[in-house]
Amino acid sequence: MQIIDAHAHILDRSWVPGPVRYAWARQAGGRRVDPKPIEQTLANVMRGQSDPDGVLTVAAFRSAGVSSGVFPFVDWSMIGGGDPEAPTMAEVLRHVEGVAATHEGLFWYLTGVDPRSPVARDSLAALENRHCIGVKLYPAAGWDISDPAHHWVLDEITERGVPIMVHTSPLGGDPLVTPLSRPAALVPAIARYPEQTWVFAHAGFEAWWLEAVDLAQGWRGTVLDISMWQRVANRDYADFRRRMALVLERVGAHRVLFGSDIMRGERSDPDGRVLREWIDRMVALGEPYEGAPPVCSREELELMMCGNAQRIYGLGRVDGNDG
Repeated sequence: MQIIDAHAHILDRSWVPGPVRYAWARQAGGRRVDPKPIEQTLANVMRGQSDPDGVLTVAAFRSAGVSSGVFPFVDWSMIGGGDPEAPTMAEVLRHVEGVAATHEGLFWYLTGVDPRSPVARDSLAALENRHCIGVKLYPAAGWDISDPAHHWVLDEITERGVPIMVHTSPLGGDPLVTPLSRPAALVPAIARYPEQTWVFAHAGFEAWWLEAVDLAQGWRGTVLDISMWQRVANRDYADFRRRMALVLERVGAHRVLFGSDIMRGERSDPDGRVLREWIDRMVALGEPYEGAPPVCSREELELMMCGNAQRIYGLGRVDGNDG
């Protein structure tokens, strides 16, 4: 069976603006009764989660038997408050296009667009690149996707005929305005563009997962990207199977995308072991478990693991290799 990781990341620490890293350090401190000094926490943010040239990702994909990956990027420029040291989205994507060309067939990516940004049209221009296959929107960065002021970007994306991935997880917090990415918050835009393909990144994981399923049931252009759902699979596999059974009943296997959301680096699944475990848990949906029947058929599993990504992103058959 071919496997496509339809939501993964190749990143460099410098691509995330300093103010965003600082906010993440504040969040980390909030999880401790006696937090470390902010400077100490900040120094560790994204350490070990950098793989800008995809070297570790290539090795991990090979080890896990993954044919290729789709890598969405976020435009952090507005919420970052301006960081002169951070590269622009255009600069990042020029580098990524080079990585994709080096490993032909293995890397595909989505350009990140913040419609408030003065370079938003430059970010959209990345769709002219051979390996750019869609757009990633992140309303939680502080903008309302239903605001008519932002319709222009949805108009242009729809005209180009590429999928829109929208972050739909409440995870994040300060400085993000997370309810702006809630699945229900996207409905006015979905209703305005009902024929558009909308990929719900993380499928509402975790507080909004059932809302994401309910809304996807009612809008045929929506697709559930289940990256991060490995967390519930690891915590309670029986519960994960029940959730997936509901997804397949209400939405159908043809509208589910397998993904990991792994931010790979020396300290973040450098050898692909975590990815392999997630794949194994997905494959096991096609098998009985503790007296319960399989959740899905082989055909449904193949759709979720590869076929849907091929169809939705127009990849055709991929044989990811780097020569």
